[in-house]
Amino acid sequence: MERDFRYLREKHGDAGARDIFEKICSQLLSAKFGDEAHNLKPSQGDLGLDIVVGDFSAPMDVYQCKYFVDGIGSSQKQQIKHSFDRVITSTDFKAKSWTLCLPCELTIKEFQWWSEWSNQMKKLHRLPMALCEGSNLIIQMKTIGIYNTVFDDDIRLQLDEIHKFLAAENERRYGEIIVMLNEIDTEQYSDMIFVRKLENANISGIDGCKRDFFNAELAEQAVKSQGDDEKTRLIAHLKAQVHSIWDTQYRRYQHDADGNDLLTRVYQRVEDMDTTTLSTPLTQYSMFAKKGILHQWAEECSVGWLSDYMDKLEQYITEAGAGA
Repeated sequence: MERDFRYLREKHGDAGARDIFEKICSQLLSAKFGDEAHNLKPSQGDLGLDIVVGDFSAPMDVYQCKYFVDGIGSSQKQQIKHSFDRVITSTDFKAKSWTLCLPCELTIKEFQWWSEWSNQMKKLHRLPMALCEGSNLIIQMKTIGIYNTVFDDDIRLQLDEIHKFLAAENERRYGEIIVMLNEIDTEQYSDMIFVRKLENANISGIDGCKRDFFNAELAEQAVKSQGDDEKTRLIAHLKAQVHSIWDTQYRRYQHDADGNDLLTRVYQRVEDMDTTTLSTPLTQYSMFAKKGILHQWAEECSVGWLSDYMDKLEQYITEAGAGA
């Protein structure tokens, strides 16, 4: 019978399963970063730090391990926010990045929450953030060659079974996202920069753009969480190609007040080039995700749909705030 990380809880109890999960995270980071990685023993006033890369003399990469095997509901979200807030508000150290490590694979709605919340936090605190899910931790351990040396045969067999199940679930999730778009709560994205740009450009069908953005976020997370530098490079290359398509069209079709024509033409070019110039071995990137890259760029303020789009966005936000 195929099982997820709850299998470890059934076999070893909550404490034992939590220890195994934390060992996965710790051994992986130690193998990657050597003596720079430090697994900090929990104690009162521990500053909310599980694993850090670096030391207190300079900004550190912070890794937060949460053994949430049953997904992330309201309580788990609050715990995640609380852990992040402790890191951000600490006067004892400074974070260079923050990564959340989970044993579960997120559902579509859970990932949407993570995507929306983490993007807000990235911009508010100017801090890189990442998510590393259970099956990808195991993949990375196997990739760097420490999997067989860390666990005994019994644990490895259990983790192999877990990995097969979670990998299948991951593939199912990415395969179903296109046909399950109605499950996405598009309102969660309403305050994001890329949405404000669409509204300011009087673009119709914004919900579809939100879904494309979600597909791009999901695809990027799926690839980056594997810890494969070559695949990460391919993402950067694909995103650069999509940006170039926008740039060419922007030079020809920018307008002072209406961005519908520009967005339509860029979308059409992405569709036309989906299986040619934009073809990629990254199977997670559907045509919808490639369109969504445009809105990722817009969220980073590197793409817009009107001439002088940054000035117009600032004016639009100011006027919206004054009218609230």
